[in-house]
Amino acid sequence: MRYLSLLAAALSFNTFASTTPDAPHIYIQGQAQVTTVADNVKLSVGIVEIHKDLMLAKQKADTIMAKAIKLAKQAGVLDKDINAGQISIHRENQYNRETNKQEFVGFRVSRSLSLTLKEVDKYPLLLQSLVSGGINEINNTQFISSRYDELQQKAQKMAIQDAKSAAKEFASDYDVEIKGLYSASLKPIETSSQPYMRAKMASMSDAESGSFVPDAYHAGELVISASSYAIYLIDNK
Repeated sequence: MRYLSLLAAALSFNTFASTTPDAPHIYIQGQAQVTTVADNVKLSVGIVEIHKDLMLAKQKADTIMAKAIKLAKQAGVLDKDINAGQISIHRENQYNRETNKQEFVGFRVSRSLSLTLKEVDKYPLLLQSLVSGGINEINNTQFISSRYDELQQKAQKMAIQDAKSAAKEFASDYDVEIKGLYSASLKPIETSSQPYMRAKMASMSDAESGSFVPDAYHAGELVISASSYAIYLIDNK
């Protein structure tokens, strides 16, 4: 078993009085994960225009941005899920090796657009239409689940149950008795020993939990993980 080397440390006394008891105890880690598929896409794109005429560059960037917003709305993106960033203007220079001088190229005008698309199957078409409409920067694409918070809480409860089950398994295998819970945390506890955790992680797919999410543009599986740490006081049976 993978925890044999940890037994001595887990049963020993230690000097971390503030976080671990001055008594025989075991340090347990519970783990769990919930898998699902994406039903939302967060997309960040932008437009960059460089021209010696500042007003012309700005006008073109604003026109393309307005068109991009219109395309997003046509794809079903809600107003509240569209964030058109502020304009950024910088003077663009380029080094000329022949003259050994920096030469003015033009004004660099840029704008960014962030949006959340709730119909993942429309993502390829929306992306193509944005590029065709003049968007020339694709900054970031993130496939996400709208149920992340709910599934994270589910995974956390599963991790706690896994820690409790692991403690019972440990006690049974080593003929010791669990006297009670000393402390518990969602983060690793400060101690000189490593926590015992079972080889198999508790897991559940979103479909198993009673919710079906359709295919999400081959976005792949999303894994939401959680851990729980606990210290149990023990005694020989």
